[in-house]
Amino acid sequence: MRASHGLSLALIVVAALMAGAVSQRFSISADWTAGNRNSLSPASRQVLDALDAGPVSFTAYIYPGPRRAEVAERLERYTRASSQVHLDFVDPARDPQQVRALGIGDKGAVQIRYQGRSQTVTDFSEKSVTNALQKLSVAKNQWVVFLSGHGERSPAEESNGGYSELAAALDAQGMATRSLNIAEAAAIPDNAALVVVASPQRSLLPGEVRMLRDYVERGGALLWADDPGPRYGLEPLARDLGLSWLPGTVIYPDFRELGTGHPAIALVANYPNTPITENLTQIGLFPYAGALARLDNAAAKGWKAETFLRSSTRSWLETGPIDGQQSLTFQPDQGDIRGPLDMGIALTRAVQTDAGRFAQRVAVIADSDFMTNGHLERLGNRPLALALFQWLAFRDAQIAVDVAKAPDTRLQLSPAQIRGFWWVYVLILPLGLIGFGLLRWQRRRRR
Repeated sequence: MRASHGLSLALIVVAALMAGAVSQRFSISADWTAGNRNSLSPASRQVLDALDAGPVSFTAYIYPGPRRAEVAERLERYTRASSQVHLDFVDPARDPQQVRALGIGDKGAVQIRYQGRSQTVTDFSEKSVTNALQKLSVAKNQWVVFLSGHGERSPAEESNGGYSELAAALDAQGMATRSLNIAEAAAIPDNAALVVVASPQRSLLPGEVRMLRDYVERGGALLWADDPGPRYGLEPLARDLGLSWLPGTVIYPDFRELGTGHPAIALVANYPNTPITENLTQIGLFPYAGALARLDNAAAKGWKAETFLRSSTRSWLETGPIDGQQSLTFQPDQGDIRGPLDMGIALTRAVQTDAGRFAQRVAVIADSDFMTNGHLERLGNRPLALALFQWLAFRDAQIAVDVAKAPDTRLQLSPAQIRGFWWVYVLILPLGLIGFGLLRWQRRRRR
């Protein structure tokens, strides 16, 4: 018996030591929370995978205590996801000069370093940290220049028709925005990674059109988002790109069944398989969109055109008036064109310059409304817009990277549900417990 007990004890000790050794070398974790809140999202992992040129260091200036444990829990998701990420904690009281230099307050901050560049974050949510990593992924700020001076959509405009929310989303991903009146500047700056022409409402001067055409001819990246109507002097630029706008507005006949509210609000559920749209799964919503046609001169200028946005087969291009009409019908004898219709076309070509040969990218989309403040957050418009800008900026590894909010961070209840909870937890449950207690009390007294 003593030998058996001794052998059992020895085996237990050996098993415990072996389990401890294995736990030091191997790690297994599982996240069963709704929305995988304790794990990195696919978008964040995609950003980490793109940072393959060196280590990423997280230096957390947090005072010892519960706050440090909370920050460690959030940031360790990144260290578990990539061996390139290293996390260190520093007591702000031990390095006051660095704390003052970084402007760190009582709640602390995290300095993220990569390839000699740094970003400081005070919000330790995944969205903020991943956005900082995206900014560090490029060696310098990529300026997105929005043409101004002719009534275009403005990145500073905060109304429903402005682009301020789009500008904020681009800035979070490391692409700074600015407006440019080329009539005043007399040139497009060399540090412009991308020029955006967003629905001008007045004619451009011939000199401005010439500067835009020269910019494209030299290999500059361009996003041209425009709506049905006149081109305000930009027809030569469209011919250079081998494209033209078809007259009319795209009509979606199933607007009543789907609740879009107007036949001129087109829905796109299936995207062509292109580098811009390959990761997009949400429906896009495009108010008062037009359609594009390809010209025969596109190939002659070296452009390779690829449709990345196409309307459904049930749609058509309405050439007549649509204001106030809810019962439009397809009339081919009146010039209407049956879908599917090209609404967005991506252009690529090789450009030879004195510095060498490089690729050029241009995107033209026959709708500027889907990126406005009033529509950017609707359905899948935001992922499409960000993917479009990432592709034009040659950030292919981060296309469609947009960290979404966790789905279970807030509980939203209707007034009827709140009343139901009140009846259950304020009246029914307390009264039921009191009644059960009285019943048990009476039974015990009878005994």
